[in-house]
Amino acid sequence: ALRRYVKNKPDNGGFASVDDVHFLVRRCKGLGLLDHEDLLEVALEDNEFVEVVIEGDAMSPDFIPSQPEGVYLYSKYREPEKYIALDGDSLTTEDLVNLGKGRYKIKLTPTAEKKVQKSREVIDSIVKEKTVVYGITTGFGKFARTVIPVNKLEELQVNLVRSHSSGVGKPLIPERCRMLLALRINVLAKGYSGISLETLKQVIEVFNASCLPYIPEKGTVGASGDLAPLSHLALGLIGEGRMWSPKSGWADAKYVLEAHGLKPIVLKPKEGLALINGTQMITSLGCEAVERASAIARQADIVAALTLEGLKGTTKAFDTDIHAVRPHRGQIEVAFRFRSLLDSDHHPSEIAESHRFCDRVQDAYTLRCCPQVHGIVNDTIAFVKNIITTELNSATDNPMVFASRGETISGGNFHGEYPAKALDYLAIGVHELAAISERRIERLCNPSLSELPAFLVAEGGLNSGFMIAHCTAAALVSENKVLCHPSSVDSLSTSAATEDHVSMGGWAARKALRVIEHVEQVLAIELLAACQGIEFLRPLRTTTPLEKVYDLVRSVVRPWIKDRFMAPDIEAAHRLLVEQKVWEVAAPYIEKYRMEHIPESRPVSPTAFSLESLHKKSTKIPESGDL
Repeated sequence: ALRRYVKNKPDNGGFASVDDVHFLVRRCKGLGLLDHEDLLEVALEDNEFVEVVIEGDAMSPDFIPSQPEGVYLYSKYREPEKYIALDGDSLTTEDLVNLGKGRYKIKLTPTAEKKVQKSREVIDSIVKEKTVVYGITTGFGKFARTVIPVNKLEELQVNLVRSHSSGVGKPLIPERCRMLLALRINVLAKGYSGISLETLKQVIEVFNASCLPYIPEKGTVGASGDLAPLSHLALGLIGEGRMWSPKSGWADAKYVLEAHGLKPIVLKPKEGLALINGTQMITSLGCEAVERASAIARQADIVAALTLEGLKGTTKAFDTDIHAVRPHRGQIEVAFRFRSLLDSDHHPSEIAESHRFCDRVQDAYTLRCCPQVHGIVNDTIAFVKNIITTELNSATDNPMVFASRGETISGGNFHGEYPAKALDYLAIGVHELAAISERRIERLCNPSLSELPAFLVAEGGLNSGFMIAHCTAAALVSENKVLCHPSSVDSLSTSAATEDHVSMGGWAARKALRVIEHVEQVLAIELLAACQGIEFLRPLRTTTPLEKVYDLVRSVVRPWIKDRFMAPDIEAAHRLLVEQKVWEVAAPYIEKYRMEHIPESRPVSPTAFSLESLHKKSTKIPESGDL
C-alpha cells in the first residue's frame, strides 16, 4: 500500500523511500486506530479491512464518517494557547470558524461578566418572590400556563433538556460542534439570558477542554430556536448522553468530563432554557457556509482565468469602461481580478500573444460574462455575511432578561427566519459558480469548441480523459438545482399550534453547505481540466500568476499522459481549494496590481475596432515613390 501511495504521488510524495513514510493503521469499520504492536488475528475479525493513514495526508475535512469517531480531525490536535475574549457584541465569522478549528480558547470580558451577573440577579428575584414568568416558574410551549412549584424548578430545567434532546441523524463533526458551543457562549455573554456567571464559566471550561457533546444534525425546525440540537448540547454539559474529546474519544459524558477534571453542570432556574433557546445551530453552520463561499468565490475567478487562457480567450470583455457603466461592486471587483491575472503587458502571456491576431470577435458567455455572473455571487455572499454577522452577536432567547429595567419580556428573537432566508439565498447565489464552471469544462473537453484534443487526452478512444469527470460535474450541478429550492418557504405548525410558524432554517444551513461543497468539487474538476488544457499549448506559457497556479496544481497532480484513477486527483484539487492554496498563490499578484495602479493595457487586434486605429490608417505617411 505504501509503495502504491508513493508511486502515484508527484515527486514520490516528497519521500525518498518507503521506509521514510510514517503511517497509522486504522480499522475501516469504526475507524479505530491499531497499535503497531497489535496482532492482526487478535485485533481484527474475519473478513475485516484496514486502511493505511499517512501522517500529514489526512482525508478531506468535509468528510463526515458514518461513525462519529472523527479520529482524522484531531489526529494533530494541539491545545491552543491563545484566547478570544467574548463580549456578545463583536464576534466575526472568521473568529467563529477559527474557534471551530480549535485555534483559540475562550474567556469573557469583564464587561460581559458584569452584564451576566446583573441579568442573573433579576432571575433570582423572580424565584424568590415566586413571580409567574414563562420558562422560569411555568412550563413551556403549550404548558406556559402551568405554574411549577419552587421546589421543582431545577427539575423543570433538567426535564426540559432531556425531553428536547430528540434529534436524529449523523452527529456534528467536532469543528461544527465547537462552533455551536462557542456561539452559544457568545450569546449568553450578552447578558440577556439569565444564566449565572458560575454556570457560564463551567460551559467555557468544557469548551476549552474540547469536550464535545453528541449532537445529531437533524431535528430543528428553526423556531423556537434550534431546540433539539441545543438540547443535545446542554445534555452533555449536565453529564448525560455521549461526549467526545481528543483525550478520551467517545464515552459517556460524565466520564469524559471527569477525565478532564470537570463536573457536570447543575442547572438552576431558567438555565436549561437559557442553554437551548436560540438560532445558534442555523447561524454556526451558516457562518461556515459564508466563509467557504467567500473562499471558493475568490478562487473561481482564478480558475476561470486559467480556463480562458486554455481556450485562447480575449481579455477585452474585462475592460474597465465596460464595468464602470454598470457599477455593481462585485462585477467591478471580478473584472479587476481578471485583468490583474491576465494583463499580458504586465505579466507577459505567450499564449495570449499567439492568438492576438486571430479572427474571433468575442468569446462565449461562460468566459465573457464572468464578471457579471461571478460578480452577483460576491455581492450575495456580502449580503448574507452581514446578516449572519448580526445574528452571531444577537440575543435570541425567550424570555429576554433586561437587567436595566428589572424585568423579563417574552418575544420572538428565537425565530430563525433571518438566517434561514439568507442561507437559502446564499445557496442559490453560490450555485451559479458551479453552473457556469460546468459549461466551461464542457468547452475545454469538446474539441469543436476548444481546439484542444477531445476530453483533454492524447490517443482519444484508447483513452477517455476527462469524459466522466465532466459527467461528475454535470451530476453535481443537477443535484444543486434541487438543493437550491428554498427550505424557508415551508412551515409546519408545532407544539399544539403554539409555535404555528417556523423557519426550517436548520435544513437551509445544511443544504447550503452541501451546495457549496458541490461548487468546490466542480471547480476542482475545472481547475484540473484547465491545467490539462495548458499542457497542449506548451511550450507557450501563460501569465506569471497563472503559471504559479499551474505549478501549485502540478505539485499534487501529475499531467494526464494516459488514463488513470481520477478520483484522488479531484480530491487533491478540491483540497487545494478548501485550504485556499490557489488564492494564496495568486493573491499577492492581484494585490500588487491593485496597489501599483498599473495602467490598463488595451492591446489592439483586427477584431477590436477603434477610431484611433482608423485614424492612424488614414494618416499613413507616404513612403518614397508614393503619390
